[in-house]
Amino acid sequence: MEKTAATTESPSGSRVTVAPSTPIIGAEIAGVDLREPESSELSAGFRRLLAQHKVLFFRDQELNTAQHVSFARSFGSILTFSGAREDHPEYPGVQIVPGKTSLPRSDGGRETGMWHIDASSIVVAPFATIVRAVVIPPVGGDTIWANLAAAYEGLSDELKQKIDGLYLTHGSTEHLRQRGADYPLLSRPIVRTHPETGEKVLHIDLLFHPLIIGWNPRESDQLVQKLTEEATRPEYRVRFRWSPGAIAVWDNRAVHHYAVYDYGDFPRRMERILVAEPTLPLVEQLI
Repeated sequence: MEKTAATTESPSGSRVTVAPSTPIIGAEIAGVDLREPESSELSAGFRRLLAQHKVLFFRDQELNTAQHVSFARSFGSILTFSGAREDHPEYPGVQIVPGKTSLPRSDGGRETGMWHIDASSIVVAPFATIVRAVVIPPVGGDTIWANLAAAYEGLSDELKQKIDGLYLTHGSTEHLRQRGADYPLLSRPIVRTHPETGEKVLHIDLLFHPLIIGWNPRESDQLVQKLTEEATRPEYRVRFRWSPGAIAVWDNRAVHHYAVYDYGDFPRRMERILVAEPTLPLVEQLI
């Protein structure tokens, strides 16, 4: 069903506008100041919008790091773990995402981004990611998201049947060991059901050479390549041009994303928070 722009009333009486970015994925939310404490009603409304649109964009916000943390806590528990990012020196769970340089890879090729799901390799994976733009380049540096529920829906019946019941590795074991965390290699179902919408989702993370459990590497690579082609089709994507003060919140249960390294040596700095379900006890201490 095609989505159109909508307007809702917030509990405080201010008007909150919801403008879909595409009929498939993404919505820009306006009329709200995220520095203000949120009521449970407004937080629940954002949660419903996140499940519906998969990615929410808030522009022209003037949050500092402490306010970013407060906003993240309105969604759930903040995860801390030995991930790929530099940790903020004052705020546990806030990860600094520095800009990439234009240096080539060790094999001589150009460094590029890669489609991935945030931290899907940890046991208690985050259901949402919240990123705040701190320093953005004057050109380039966009991020792209793709709707994995739409990707699954678009598969042929034959391919849906083929992947039903299969598991794919979500592994950053070696990378985490380099950061001092001895972590197991996990596998997750290729097809999962979204717990809020009931949609079936093509849940594949493309970092660290994923393999299908029980398949030989050649056949696994062939099927993963086919699923990659399906999951990254332009029809399922939204591309966001960051602006000063912009905030993006996305549903890791239903999207993967790609940071575009096309800004040369211009500075770029983002702050990222990963959020787990609030019903999990002591989740911040256990990770």
